[in-house]
Amino acid sequence: MTIEMWLTLAKLGLVLIPFALVPVMILLERRGAAFIQDRPGPSRAAIPLPGGLRIRGFGMVHNFTDGVKLFFKESLVPSFAYKPFYILAPAIPVVTAVLTPALIPWFGPITLDGGVRVVGQFLDANSGILALFALSSLSVYGVVLGSWASNSKYSLLGGMRASAMMISYEVSMGLGALGLFLLVGSFSLTAVVEWQAAHAWGILVQPVGFFLFVTSMFAECNRSPFDVAEGESELVAGFHTEYSAIKFALYFMGEYCHIVIASALIATLYLGGYSPFPFDLHAFSIHTETGSYFDWLPKAPYDAAFIARNLGTWIGIFAAGTAILLLGAAAIVGAHKKRYASFKASDQKARAKEYGFFIAVFAIIGLLAIVGAVGAFTQIDPASEATRVDGVVRYPLWVQLATAAIQVGIVLAKTLFFCWVFVWVRWTVPRMRYDQIMALGWKVLLNVALVNLLVTAIVAKLVGVGK
Repeated sequence: MTIEMWLTLAKLGLVLIPFALVPVMILLERRGAAFIQDRPGPSRAAIPLPGGLRIRGFGMVHNFTDGVKLFFKESLVPSFAYKPFYILAPAIPVVTAVLTPALIPWFGPITLDGGVRVVGQFLDANSGILALFALSSLSVYGVVLGSWASNSKYSLLGGMRASAMMISYEVSMGLGALGLFLLVGSFSLTAVVEWQAAHAWGILVQPVGFFLFVTSMFAECNRSPFDVAEGESELVAGFHTEYSAIKFALYFMGEYCHIVIASALIATLYLGGYSPFPFDLHAFSIHTETGSYFDWLPKAPYDAAFIARNLGTWIGIFAAGTAILLLGAAAIVGAHKKRYASFKASDQKARAKEYGFFIAVFAIIGLLAIVGAVGAFTQIDPASEATRVDGVVRYPLWVQLATAAIQVGIVLAKTLFFCWVFVWVRWTVPRMRYDQIMALGWKVLLNVALVNLLVTAIVAKLVGVGK
């Protein structure tokens, strides 16, 4: 197999990132809700090990047991349901969750020997955002089809609400993002990231568009305060009232996948994607006799050699950041261990052993990360292996692959931040009434989006951007 084929397989693995983050998202949801509501959260299910050690994984084992229960539980089909569509509907959101990440650029282009250029998207399309919007909008068909096939009035009302919200908020979402594409001059997501790296993040040049897009994404994902499609206070459980077992799990797996995809898309459009800086720092650099204070920064973050000029510095930064997070986690667990000991609970000894185990694991890995950071700072020097071809600096393949790995980490960090925002808003903002949601979408957001697009078009024409 050629290097290009291996990179294609690697990109196929990146497409599955939303599914890999579903357990993390569930844990974030439950522990985040518990933190906001000042309660323990999932803490009972555990894996027993020799020596009286019980591993709870801070609630992850609880989530694992819930998954096992749902996937192996008896799957009931109501006698009054239309069975073909009833069974098919939960798979639609999952299928769309597989297709949409293929259009997101996870890393910058890599140049192979012979000048072959490999982009960070599995499906490279000039109209990538249009295809992504088209695919993501298909997920609502699973909700509507399942609600209709359930032959239940509660489910049908929930499906109708979901379809109405999709129609209402996709208009504002598209118009809100259109201002950014007007400035960029392209619908390609890679081009959008390149433009942000050369100018400024989308949130800085299109703050109104960012607000419109994020608000619309909450509605598209059926998240609070727009979760009226499953409003328990009026519709029992909404569109999935008649679903159970694995079909119920597929619906919520699709929902969490779409939250991850929405977060990755927001990070790509408005937080620079794999570009780490909100603007070109070289434009504000202070020049001295020996050069600029920002010479260690990449001048073209979207280039295939992004970060490559000082790869050791960047790997060291990531390793040092990892060490700080792990050692901080060890300190937090240690403090919680002392606090729990003061409660004199019946499982105090078991908890003390588990906390001690995680403190040791976090501390050891954190110390190893510090060693790796020191080694990266002092040993890795890719500049010595760089070559110049046709006036362009080319770096070895391993340097470009390491650069791509760092870029993927940057995208994931931004994605997880917005995943937390989704959780934060759900357990902070109360649910809106259905009529309030419709009024907000058609009477407020749509008008704001049109005005924002008009102002953006005038400014773009005056300053000559987007050419």
